[in-house]
Amino acid sequence: MDDAAPGIEAVVSDGAGNTLLSLKNGAVTGCASAPASVEVLDRVPVPGMTAPDGTTPVFGFAVEYLPKSSTPDTYAMGLSDPRTLVEGKDSGTGCRLVPTGNGGLGASVIFNRPAFPSKDAAKAWMATQQYAQLKALLVSLNYT
Repeated sequence: MDDAAPGIEAVVSDGAGNTLLSLKNGAVTGCASAPASVEVLDRVPVPGMTAPDGTTPVFGFAVEYLPKSSTPDTYAMGLSDPRTLVEGKDSGTGCRLVPTGNGGLGASVIFNRPAFPSKDAAKAWMATQQYAQLKALLVSLNYT
């Protein structure tokens, strides 16, 4: 009997060996969320993927924050079910697990905590080559 966790994981690293992106396919766990306010900074469909229920997953870059809290803002970038990447006050933290025929796909950029000192710094990072490359990689994924 194989005791290994189901699925596979791959990571993408930069030239210095820093892990930038995690891809996990075959996940069999669900998602949990907490009340938070969410601002979606970027969102586009991933045309090469269709979930078993017919929905098209989305790439997203969002900031989640807890008003009146000393907790730093949380930045998330990766693939999501389009119904869980929702902007608004108390919209909850999004689930970054895309349903697939073998469970689910998690595809997320790895950020330090805190990722950015401000929302303006996060928006400035969106103009960099690194952001463009990570976004292009995620949007180009397909699932068959």
